[in-house]
Amino acid sequence: AIVDIERSIMGVLSAQENEEVFLFFIKVLPKYSSGELNECRDILGSYATYIEGSKERYSNILLASQSINNTLLWPNDYFSFNEIVGPRTAERGYKPAPVILSGEMELDYGGGVCQVSSTLYNAAQLSNMEIVERHGHSKPIEYVPIGQDATVSYGELDLIFKNISASPVIINSGVCGGK
Repeated sequence: AIVDIERSIMGVLSAQENEEVFLFFIKVLPKYSSGELNECRDILGSYATYIEGSKERYSNILLASQSINNTLLWPNDYFSFNEIVGPRTAERGYKPAPVILSGEMELDYGGGVCQVSSTLYNAAQLSNMEIVERHGHSKPIEYVPIGQDATVSYGELDLIFKNISASPVIINSGVCGGK
């Protein structure tokens, strides 16, 4: 339900001093039903990569993976990696780990997050999602084949795809052992 602003304001304006005033509501039916979520039973595509590197890199991968886990995309919804994961900062729990900046390896907060975006990119492709935005690294990386990576940088480079299927999609993501 949403507040019926016009009727509610009229009620306030016509109220006597110290009179209790109530809000008026408009019933809004949901666009989708819970029954439609039951359609999310089939695995449309999956992809896994092996994690190597420092404990800080592993921690960043785990944090980003948890951020996207259980994301629900209704038909025609867009997924934006940067919107869902958010800024990779110390305040949000990210740690300095190796990143590729201008073709060189440097330490920066969130190093390793691109492994999550690249893994998701490959799963999205296998799931027939429409890839709207994707950027490759400035040099080859080891965890996916050449051309199958998706680098992200908050506020600059994003991974965006659209659910073009007729059914809702739930993104499941996690870290298990070294994958």
